[in-house]
Amino acid sequence: MHNVIVGTAGHVDHGKTCLIKALTGTETDRLKEEKKRGITIELGFAEMPNSSGLQIGIIDVPGHERFIRNMLAGIGGIDLVLLVVAADEGVMPQTIEHFEILKMLEIKNGIIVITKADLVDTDWMELVKEDVKSTVKGTFLEDAPIIAVSSYTGENIEELRTLILDKVKAVSSRREDPSLLRIPIDRVFTMEGFGTVITGTLIEGSVSVGDEVQIYPGERVAKVRNLQVHGDMVTTAFAGQRTAVNFVNVKKDEIKRGDVLAAKGSLKQTMMLDVKIRMFDDAPRTLINGSRLHLYYGSAETLCKAVLLDADALESGATGYAQLRMEEEIAVRKGDRFIIRFYSPVETIGGGIILDASPPKHKRFRQEVLDGLAVKEADEEDAVLEQTLREAGNNLLSNQNLAVKLGRTVSEISSEITRLAAEGKTIRLTDDIYVHREFIGRIELTAKGILAEYHEKNPVSSGIQKGEFRKKLADKLYFKDVRAIDLLLRHLVQSEHLRDLGNHVALPSHKVEYKPEHLAVLARLEKRYLDAGFEIPELEECIADEKDKELARQIIESMSESGRLKRLTYQYYMHSSHFDEAMKRFYDHMNKQGRITLAEYRDLLNTSRKYAVLILEYLDQQKITAMADDARVLL
Repeated sequence: MHNVIVGTAGHVDHGKTCLIKALTGTETDRLKEEKKRGITIELGFAEMPNSSGLQIGIIDVPGHERFIRNMLAGIGGIDLVLLVVAADEGVMPQTIEHFEILKMLEIKNGIIVITKADLVDTDWMELVKEDVKSTVKGTFLEDAPIIAVSSYTGENIEELRTLILDKVKAVSSRREDPSLLRIPIDRVFTMEGFGTVITGTLIEGSVSVGDEVQIYPGERVAKVRNLQVHGDMVTTAFAGQRTAVNFVNVKKDEIKRGDVLAAKGSLKQTMMLDVKIRMFDDAPRTLINGSRLHLYYGSAETLCKAVLLDADALESGATGYAQLRMEEEIAVRKGDRFIIRFYSPVETIGGGIILDASPPKHKRFRQEVLDGLAVKEADEEDAVLEQTLREAGNNLLSNQNLAVKLGRTVSEISSEITRLAAEGKTIRLTDDIYVHREFIGRIELTAKGILAEYHEKNPVSSGIQKGEFRKKLADKLYFKDVRAIDLLLRHLVQSEHLRDLGNHVALPSHKVEYKPEHLAVLARLEKRYLDAGFEIPELEECIADEKDKELARQIIESMSESGRLKRLTYQYYMHSSHFDEAMKRFYDHMNKQGRITLAEYRDLLNTSRKYAVLILEYLDQQKITAMADDARVLL
């Protein structure tokens, strides 16, 4: 079913509520104060019956300037607007303010409705129409149909209903993937026998009975008990429907108006937003860098500070990039629209679009930041994804992370990132993690620099220890995630930018080069291991007489890598000729007996228990032997 939300906008007492009643038969003013004062204070909702299979919800918003925050809570999720102007008064201050808000929220479709047609003559009606046309000239309503009606006499009500039906048929369907579920909450109440209920416009996604959802900002997870759409119980509600959601075991005071009901893990809470601001053409105030503002988004309001990134001030009609820094956490998505009002006095001055819903903190007038925001504003999907990966740097983002950040589905992100990889713009680290080619280039350059410097200082070392290499790479690139370093290390090995030597890594081109003085040290160390036989010396004991002990350690490690020495533990090496003989005696015994005790092996080597244990424990570690009772057997 095609679901559409129609909203009203216009000055107080211009007949919006009466118009909705004439169209739907529903009285949307439900509060005592509304009925007493004859004005709309809170949002009202009705369904417009039709025979076209369309589900059309109509939102009645307050027109009085004192209730502009309530108007903003309802107008953000609409597909079609009825701009209402009373024939007896024409365009008024709140008409202008509501219309400016509609432009800021980029409402695309609308109808201009002149109410109270029964109160004026033809000449006056023509003057009002000209006044309205002048107001909307050059905007999305410039070519919108204008229809004069009377809710009192019924004049042209049927014609307006037909016009609405024609218009809503052309409205694009919203995305209904459950992972995109979002309902900005505009009412919270308790129903006897049911418990806590929230209402709001389901602006994207879908939700079903039994789903676990999350309330943002915060980590409150709730289960959906019941759903209603326009008073009817349903099992699933879809984007474009006014929806009531009843929860299991949730208290009323755990949710408030302005919160967002969304799919679990689908939003990221933030204290900052990167935005494009556009000031009203007749904004009563200049927006100065650092100004404190009221920010309206979805059904919520919060306070923030505006840090202008490319200007010192924005006058009426001006546009600019800014970072809004919140006074409390919020949860929104890229592409959401917002309205800003001056802090004091509270006057509506502009609005804009969210370009990044979870950015880092920016300094002003940084060209690379402004260039990135320009890409996000253009909103070409592949380009935005590439820019997001470029900016992510060492914060490795999974497809799920990217979907949350960009307000997309995981399948959409997977498809796009695969295209970017095919074009050589991204590099795959795992099935779920890709990084930008430029970032990998920096990693490769940094890694090569670390290794080149190490090889120059340590020519006889086969390579740098992996642990040391990881730390140096992490320090230079400000990495905190060890897993990320391991993924990058694996990529560097697979792409042959470095060579994996087990416990060490090296440049593929590196070769151990011994100078005459190095060869002399090597000869002395090898002789010590040869002379030791099966009585394996500790490393520190071997190098005790060497002047350059670090060089001696590296030569021993190099001898191990080349096969001259066998490394049994971190501190114990054995000359390979002696190790081979120890293995020959071991296997000769095992072939005859099938098992060997420590005492038997000690006697075979004619050495002490200490050295026999070192060799046997090495065999255990290599999964060659295992203990069985008091002896070892082959695995």
